[in-house]
Amino acid sequence: MSLHPERCPRCESGGPEALSHSPVKGAWTVFHCKTCFFTWRSTEPDFITDPQKYNPNFKFSPADMADFGVMPAVPELKTKG
Repeated sequence: MSLHPERCPRCESGGPEALSHSPVKGAWTVFHCKTCFFTWRSTEPDFITDPQKYNPNFKFSPADMADFGVMPAVPELKTKG
């Protein structure tokens, strides 16, 4: 099992937190980035867990998040009439 990560693989922000642990002690841990909301399990391959190997097409910086669109609200359900 990998140690607690210092940086998020996707946005490279520091301080990801442990979100959940396996019911079998030490089997895996789920980590969560509070900046970009990315989650990953400690047992994922290194191209997911290592910021240097994470696919650059899916990386972004925290500053980029200011330009992300807002998810539109779900419209009310139309009733048949």
